[in-house]
Amino acid sequence: MTLIDALGTGIFLAGNVVYFTRFAGLSAGQVSLGISAAGFAGVVALAVMGRVADRFGSRRVFIALSIVQTIGYAAYLLVHTFAAFFVLVSVLGFVDFGKSPAKQALVSLIAEAHSRVRVRAMMRSLFNGGCSVGSGLAALLLSFNSHLAEYAFVLGNALSFLACALFAMRFPAPEPAAHHAKPKRLAALRNRPFLAITAVTGVMTLHASVLLVVFPLWIVERTVVPTSLIGVLMVVNTVMCVFLQVRLARDLESLADGSRAARKAAVLLAVSSLLMGLAGSRHPWLAIAMACSGVVVLTWGEIVQAASRSALSYALAPEHAQAEYLGAFSMGMAGQSSVGPYLCTSLVIGLDRIGWAILAAVFVLAGLATGPLANRAARSLVPNTSVAEGTEPLCPQPQSAP
Repeated sequence: MTLIDALGTGIFLAGNVVYFTRFAGLSAGQVSLGISAAGFAGVVALAVMGRVADRFGSRRVFIALSIVQTIGYAAYLLVHTFAAFFVLVSVLGFVDFGKSPAKQALVSLIAEAHSRVRVRAMMRSLFNGGCSVGSGLAALLLSFNSHLAEYAFVLGNALSFLACALFAMRFPAPEPAAHHAKPKRLAALRNRPFLAITAVTGVMTLHASVLLVVFPLWIVERTVVPTSLIGVLMVVNTVMCVFLQVRLARDLESLADGSRAARKAAVLLAVSSLLMGLAGSRHPWLAIAMACSGVVVLTWGEIVQAASRSALSYALAPEHAQAEYLGAFSMGMAGQSSVGPYLCTSLVIGLDRIGWAILAAVFVLAGLATGPLANRAARSLVPNTSVAEGTEPLCPQPQSAP
């Protein structure tokens, strides 16, 4: 299911801007505005759709939203005005992000508690590989300037969601969660310690903006590194993500594991920032060596941070409201994708190597803060008052590392 989803997503992401400008007749500015609106809708979806998945069942919500995606993405064939595009891309942004909590809860349903992070790592590995293949297919499709390519491009992605819905129908339906008290509405968004660790984890995901936006701009504008190397380094990143995800996520499951991995990731991301700053050297071979080393170390940190994020998210998601808390936890990364590119670009391009040093310090501080904030969030999920006789706490006390 993950591989099919990745193939469709890879096809669409690799060429959606070309499709909308070439076939739908939209301007680049209109496309960027619509994508920004979709991102905002996605943040809202993460805030509310987790509770919907808990209320109606993660499997049921996942299937329903996959069918909506099938219809919605196929409807792009009918889009030829900015108004129609803006409405549709906003709705699909809400649905795409809103399905994430249900998907994560499905992993929790299918996988044993001690293997959830490993399963998520396997899914990320498959997704990276599938997206790469999908991107290649998109390049092939876009080389044919014909209506056949247009239909194949859109319907290939739409049908991938239908296939995911059909696969999900084979999963076991979850048992209804037993509640001893009516849960608070939007409890995750009312939990300040939980929001604090969500925000810090979002800061740690600034590596995505660094790799995809800031570093390429840095190479082009401030270094003597050949711009052709950017594509090669992106391939290196993808290959490492495909083959190292599961290995580096091994034995990461508990809250303590996630906190420890966050500190390791912070060091790696900080070192990568300094190496990328040194890529601004006027000596070509030194600049190339620093650029390559920076991407390799950043990718290592990215993989460890992703595993850390998975461990923390599952450890801090109480069973009675798992999808709600998993969705809210993802808001940190969604927020980073909205403001991260602008902030990091302003920092690095504006302050040169000093900006890279500041970015390194930000990663270190976020990594050091993760453990204490995660423990505080875990304590906030345990009732302060004594538990009534015959009932269980809503969330178990965090266990110390063995």
